Amino acid sequence: MRRNSVGARLRCCLLGCALAGAPRATLRAQGFFDRLNFDKLQIASLGGGFGRIQPSQVDPTSIVAIQADYGEIAPQWRVVVSGSYWSSHFRTSIVQSFVDSLHARLVDPSGEATIPVSPVTLYDITFSGEARFTPKYSGDIKPFLGVGLAAHIINADGSLIDGTFVERALDDIATGLFVTAGASLKIVSHLGIQGMVRGDLLSGFRSTQVRGGATYYFGHVRGTTTRSGSP
Repeated sequence: MRRNSVGARLRCCLLGCALAGAPRATLRAQGFFDRLNFDKLQIASLGGGFGRIQPSQVDPTSIVAIQADYGEIAPQWRVVVSGSYWSSHFRTSIVQSFVDSLHARLVDPSGEATIPVSPVTLYDITFSGEARFTPKYSGDIKPFLGVGLAAHIINADGSLIDGTFVERALDDIATGLFVTAGASLKIVSHLGIQGMVRGDLLSGFRSTQVRGGATYYFGHVRGTTTRSGSP
């Protein structure tokens, strides 16, 4: 009886703590969402960049990108949207491995059938939305960290896979997560430069890119005030 009584008291205590903590967690979550300010979202800067990307199973290649900063959605958090494009070929070793697997399954008593190795090209157009953390920092170089969601429009092409289920499997519209890290520097009032590293993760597909570029900063941002306090 005593053990049952102690166990009942312990369960009541745990339940009371959970019920007491629930309103606090709710208030913290509510406080975060209350800090979001969608009314201030408007294009604050526009930039373009160029760099190198290393996708998995694909030769490294160049990447071009554009991005738009839509300002702060919460203190120290900004909304950034971007688009990029790159094209490359699957590595020769990957294509050769695929051809070897086909040869292993050929039924050819004459032994004369061959499957030539030919390039397989991969194209990727990416549209991204990012929440970027930009800590308050008085220096000229502004560091940032970001995380976001990207939609990839992927297309594969090559005589080796044309019209096959392999081509249909590679052609895809997929979503994945990505993270960024970098820094920006405003050179003059409306012009700056930016450098960043980005890593993308899709199902069975990864890439790392390094790029730099220029950014144009627009003027007055809606919702801000001048030093004199007038809008």
